[in-house]
Amino acid sequence: MKKFLFSLIAVFTIGVFQAQELRITKGAITDSLPISGSKDITYSVYVPSNYSNEKSYPTIFVFDPKGRGRNTANLFRTAAEEQRYLIFSLNMDLKSRPIDSIVKIATSMVNTVISNYPVDQSLIYSAGMAEGAQVASALPYIYKNWGGIMAIGNSFVSPKHVNKEQPYMFIGLAGKKDYMIYEMEDYLRFYDNLDFPTDIYYFDGKEDQWPEAVVISNAMTGFTLEAIRKGLRPADENFIRKLYEEEVASVETLRRTRNYYQAYEKLDRMKDKYEDFGLDDEIEDRMKEIKRTDGFKSQRRKFKQATYFEREQQDEYDYLLRADIMTANFKNVGWWAYQVDELEKLKNSNEDAKANVAYRLHGYLDFVTEREFKTILNGNFPIDAKIFIGVLRTAIKKNDPEAYLKIIEVSS
Repeated sequence: MKKFLFSLIAVFTIGVFQAQELRITKGAITDSLPISGSKDITYSVYVPSNYSNEKSYPTIFVFDPKGRGRNTANLFRTAAEEQRYLIFSLNMDLKSRPIDSIVKIATSMVNTVISNYPVDQSLIYSAGMAEGAQVASALPYIYKNWGGIMAIGNSFVSPKHVNKEQPYMFIGLAGKKDYMIYEMEDYLRFYDNLDFPTDIYYFDGKEDQWPEAVVISNAMTGFTLEAIRKGLRPADENFIRKLYEEEVASVETLRRTRNYYQAYEKLDRMKDKYEDFGLDDEIEDRMKEIKRTDGFKSQRRKFKQATYFEREQQDEYDYLLRADIMTANFKNVGWWAYQVDELEKLKNSNEDAKANVAYRLHGYLDFVTEREFKTILNGNFPIDAKIFIGVLRTAIKKNDPEAYLKIIEVSS
């Protein structure tokens, strides 16, 4: 998807649509609303229970790769109610259409919403997961004064098109079992180097998986607090305190479940997030308290050891995969099957750090071999290379029926 987005950034511009009479339910999700100029494509909307056409609202456009607009909007519902956002979620399977069509429909939805709802145009954001995150990340290149991106499990960056004079916020969310976790951290560093406001959240999930509503709610406070810093939203001390307490409640859940190192790391990130609101000392005190807890140092050591092992293992896998695919080395298929079996065992470890590493490494092997599988089968490669990559896929992902069928087809 990424390679097509570069050529589309300059193509789509804001259009003007006639306002329509839209019936929506306050404090509930309204589904299947039409998009101007897009046949049979709809969106879902959530507006707060105190919604009024006389006010303007910060707005988030949400993109799910499978087009589950209602379900996805529901994940943002609690945060939208508490933080007073409008949520618009596209009902379109992003994998079923070419990228030019997807971006065109996404911009049509944005234009339709701006024309029909009281949107605060200085506070417009986008959010998405996987392919949806790539679409969400492309919109700031099309629209000026975009407020920010919430990218879950993936993103899209075009360094040549980033306007350093119009910074927007980047919030990355990464599943602890997702092999894309380090890619998300790379995206964060890219924006950090540009001095854009950033934040990152980790949740207990795998690739192609949305986080729980509470994680999304905590992440959305990043948009809200940044808007308050800029003077675009009122600096209500009670409101800020409420946001802080809700995020502290997530830390307390981690602490009570004895995830001391994770709780400490979350507080460390919160320190930067709330530094302008007089909460630094309170956060520091909480961090010191956790640091003194029995088990904290042990968890920190195990986490660092697991991360070091993962880096080394992934480098080794990269080198050996390239060598075996280039030479179609059937003798090593058994070794790869053994590696997968060992990773499956490690997934059941009672140490979360090790189990998460096993999920990420297996996910990475699955991603790389699937990519090579499609490239080789659709390219001008020798028969033995096509058979080998099919056999290798069955070793990495034993329940992949496409690989078995392709082995039979190519062999015949």
